[in-house]
Amino acid sequence: GFLRRSSEEHFRNVQLQMEYDTHDPTVAPTWQLAFLRRRSRVLELVAAEDILVALSHSGICAAFSRESNRRVCFLNVKPDEVIRSLFFNKSNNSLITVSVYSSDNYSSLKCRSTKLEHIRGGTPALGTPLFDTECLRWPGFVEFDDVNGKVLTYSAQDRTAYRVYD
Repeated sequence: GFLRRSSEEHFRNVQLQMEYDTHDPTVAPTWQLAFLRRRSRVLELVAAEDILVALSHSGICAAFSRESNRRVCFLNVKPDEVIRSLFFNKSNNSLITVSVYSSDNYSSLKCRSTKLEHIRGGTPALGTPLFDTECLRWPGFVEFDDVNGKVLTYSAQDRTAYRVYD
């Protein structure tokens, strides 16, 4: 009844504006891991000002300009980096990526904060590592709470160390 009709009303005038593709066969050979070179479905989308960021199931993360409708850069800054999660930090206009690396047997989470200006400029490698003093090895984790502006980490090394950051 009402709920279905309301959602149909809400999306009635939605139209396709643009199509973006995270897969680029000309760049794919630079990825060290074979599964990064294959096309895969998009898991997460983050719209941050004039930038749209798409994270694929394989771990490739591409940033697109909504003004030029072109890919600006890939956020994977190392050839064996597999990005697992994204978070837009509105308080400082940065995108936080949570990654694992094949060189580490995918066992440690590494967080990086990249300013939108660096993404726009195609220089995501200028991002800053976060929580590098934390041992975020499996089963460790990091959670971002955008509503309350907090970050929770669990260090598996300490086994009891939950830490909250403001």
